[in-house]
Amino acid sequence: MEFFVNGKVVKWEPKNLLIAGYTSKDQNSLREHIEELEKIGVAPPPAVPMIYQLSPELLCTDEEISAVRNDSSGEAEVVILEIDGEWHIGLGSDHTDRVLEAVSIQKSKQVCGKPVSKELWPLRSIEDHWDEIEMKSWYVVDGEERLYQSGKLAEFITPTELVDIIEARGYPVSEGAILCGTLPILSSEFLYGEEFKAELYDPRRKNRISLAYQIKILKDAEVV
Repeated sequence: MEFFVNGKVVKWEPKNLLIAGYTSKDQNSLREHIEELEKIGVAPPPAVPMIYQLSPELLCTDEEISAVRNDSSGEAEVVILEIDGEWHIGLGSDHTDRVLEAVSIQKSKQVCGKPVSKELWPLRSIEDHWDEIEMKSWYVVDGEERLYQSGKLAEFITPTELVDIIEARGYPVSEGAILCGTLPILSSEFLYGEEFKAELYDPRRKNRISLAYQIKILKDAEVV
């Protein structure tokens, strides 16, 4: 995989991929997110944050991913990647099969690609103003772009805190990628559309990272 860090090309392949869920510092927002999932039959988590280990091959910088039926959706998330011993921050989408999620959260995440931005920032460059970084996402549904998520990273525990929790639980992080949790959606229900867009904005440095990808719906198997 190729990434851009401070204008330079960095080639890197993940050895591990972890998805962190329920990482909000705000317990009210956390309960809202859990309630969103309960509406579609997802049981409350036994512990927070929850950590899901997935195949690193799911991580991609493709502009299109494939899904079975139009019942999967994306979620904007900070992604941190350990490259050559240093953590970097980018933008990812924990695209998830919402039907399968009611059966198994881990399986619902494993069946979908995880698009991430090609541009990364060294984590140390934004750690002192992590709380100020803004994150938004949009869904394009029938050609109409709708704001889907909006908030600041102040809502989440910091990457350093998250990595400490993950290591304490025995998960591998070396040369890995971690999706760090998502914002509550603004709509009353999940959206399913043809394109997902997201953005990280650093108001102090006036820098932004963008992510956009199309969702290709695979043709259903035909019964002969």
